[in-house]
Amino acid sequence: MTPAVEPSEAAPDGGGAELVAVAMLTLATEATLAAVPPVSGWTPVTVAAALAGHFVVSALLVIWLRSRWRRGLDLRLPGLLAVSTPVLGPAGVVAVLFSALFHAVFRRHATGFHDWYLSLFPESETAPAQELFELIVSGREQAHVAASESFTDVMTVGTPVQKQAVIALVSRHFRPAFTPALKLGLADSDPSVRVQAATATARVEHEFNERWLALDESVREDPEDPVRRTALARHLDAYAFCGLLDTNREAELREKALAGYHQALDRAPGDGTLRHDLGRLLLRLGHVEEAERIMAPLIADGAERGVLVWYAECLFRLGRFDDLRGLCRTHAAVMRGGAATPDALGSVVNLWAGGDAVAMESAA
Repeated sequence: MTPAVEPSEAAPDGGGAELVAVAMLTLATEATLAAVPPVSGWTPVTVAAALAGHFVVSALLVIWLRSRWRRGLDLRLPGLLAVSTPVLGPAGVVAVLFSALFHAVFRRHATGFHDWYLSLFPESETAPAQELFELIVSGREQAHVAASESFTDVMTVGTPVQKQAVIALVSRHFRPAFTPALKLGLADSDPSVRVQAATATARVEHEFNERWLALDESVREDPEDPVRRTALARHLDAYAFCGLLDTNREAELREKALAGYHQALDRAPGDGTLRHDLGRLLLRLGHVEEAERIMAPLIADGAERGVLVWYAECLFRLGRFDDLRGLCRTHAAVMRGGAATPDALGSVVNLWAGGDAVAMESAA
């Protein structure tokens, strides 16, 4: 079976010699008409004759343009000639002739729009890009943060080619931590980088909307399934947190995510991960008391470090400093974690835990 050939994106070609001939004839006629009053004297008769001739030439150009349209020939420069001649006279014809000359010279090296658009996001064939992505998704817990800092460095001091490579990688494997690099691309001084960053942003939004529709349809099929409602709420929460939206849109998505979390928790009250996600979102929205109430049962069951850190923030913002000290003393080892924990967080935990707790752990 013969593969279908894509239609050319270029405008219909042909008739270039005809265009030049008509333009030269028009230039000669317009120049002659423009010279009639100065040569024969500025009288009402000579001015009227020149204007009448100019009107006839303009009408003939429109008829000629319609003829080219019927024959399927290129209408871009002929259309410019038909529009500029009535307004500018001989100057318009000269401008069209120069445009035709430049078009003939530069079209040999021009890239079609379709090829240019595809070049913005080429398939990654280089091993380093693939290795970098594998490092991000399979490395330690904070690997994506380190990668985002590297991406930001490239977007700040890299070459346009390096910046385009980063944007292409970020677009294909987008995470909220990559947003600063994408924003730097939108504000870059190089137009090609800005266009690619804007296209990447639109691509991320398009993929989000498609995923949103799919998850929403899944919830409609089984409204009582907490797993489906949780997936939709997490998707909305993650996109609201990505940093690409305006304030109103971000608030709208977080309210939708909040409602979805509540509905899912009503159907699965024992889901600890769901309680953690809901409490974190409540804290971000400023509902501190409700966030503490939602996450409190997790602390009694022996929570992980992420839950403990968010719960500690709830206690701090509520002014319950004695409870915060008790939490840090009881769970100091878990909250400090390992090498993935930022130094600043470990220092804060040590401060609230007190020297006795730290000394006891060191002795142990």
